[in-house]
Amino acid sequence: MQKITIHHIGQQSIKSIRNFILDTGLAESDTLLLHPSDFDNLALEYRQTYKLSIEVPYFLLSVLIQEDKTAKVPINKVGLIKEYSKRFENDFDSKLVNQPNEKIAFETIYRCGWCGNVVDFNGCELDNTTRQFKINILEKYRDSLKVKQINGECCPNRQ
Repeated sequence: MQKITIHHIGQQSIKSIRNFILDTGLAESDTLLLHPSDFDNLALEYRQTYKLSIEVPYFLLSVLIQEDKTAKVPINKVGLIKEYSKRFENDFDSKLVNQPNEKIAFETIYRCGWCGNVVDFNGCELDNTTRQFKINILEKYRDSLKVKQINGECCPNRQ
């Protein structure tokens, strides 16, 4: 298990978590863990605000928000895992998903317009685990995904 740092963000809400993500400059490779009762409260707030059930896995500004199943995060605090290598584990388990579902149908995969490399939404290169995960999704659900070509940092001299 990777190192979890505990942070106090005040009254937990979608807005306070969003502000924490922006203030600390979290990247899409980071993960926030919430105590199970805090995650339930977040799901209730999401339902009241958007009139929809929260989707699991839940991403806010490309940061994964998960329920802490290790009992390391106290109530009213958030646990932060920087560069979490297992954040996508079992999200799209091929044994469980036979057909493209709604979550995958709206997924956007970003590719460098020059070399075709899979990159993040800013054109930055992904770590090997995340890159391979995105490639696997692209191969399996090619027809239901949106693929967007952008200038990748992997090809800086081709602008």
